[in-house]
Amino acid sequence: MTNEETKMAVDVLSAPKKPIEVNPPTQPTMVTTPQPTKKEVKPMAEVKDPEGKFDYTGCQQHVVQEGEKLFDVAQKYNVALQQLRYFNHINKATLRIRKGQTLYIPKEPVYVPAGE
Repeated sequence: MTNEETKMAVDVLSAPKKPIEVNPPTQPTMVTTPQPTKKEVKPMAEVKDPEGKFDYTGCQQHVVQEGEKLFDVAQKYNVALQQLRYFNHINKATLRIRKGQTLYIPKEPVYVPAGE
C-alpha cells in the first residue's frame, strides 16, 4: 500500500459515521388460502321397512308404472330379481306388484335365505 492509499483508508475509517437507518421488523404477512364453501348437509330421513329387517335409508326408490313387472324393475336397476323381491317383502309365489307401489332398490347385495 502506498502512503496515499493508507491516508485514504484512515480518512474513511475516521470520517464521521452516519447513523444507519434501520427499519423496524415487519410482521410476516398472513397468507390465507380460500376455504371451500361448505354445503349444507341435511340429515336423510331414516326409512325402515315395515317388518324391520332392512334399512331403506339412502336407497333409490322406484314407483311402479302401469304394466310394469318386478322383472322389468330388477333389470332396469341391475339387481337380482329374488334380492329385489325379498328386500321389498313381495310374495315369492306371485311376484305381484301394483301400479303406484314404491319399491326400494338395495344399495348392496341382499342375502336371501334358502326357501325365502
